[in-house]
Amino acid sequence: MTQKFRVREGQRYAQRLSTQHRVAVWKVGSILSSTVAIPHARLINVQDPLQTKTISCTTLVNQAYYELVAESATGIG
Repeated sequence: MTQKFRVREGQRYAQRLSTQHRVAVWKVGSILSSTVAIPHARLINVQDPLQTKTISCTTLVNQAYYELVAESATGIG
């Protein structure tokens, strides 16, 4: 059974240190889904575009680790 993820390019997620604090804001640059069983998102740090990482979409939508934020909430771009 395939699970659909709500992750789309351009969305911004705030990484959480705990449920009370935001650590960094990441923008989804691309979704990698053709060669892996679980789709992964390529993330770009909004404040430092040279810093990137790739994580599974299941981790990204887990509210214990990341929170979807509005673009205007980041105060950048």
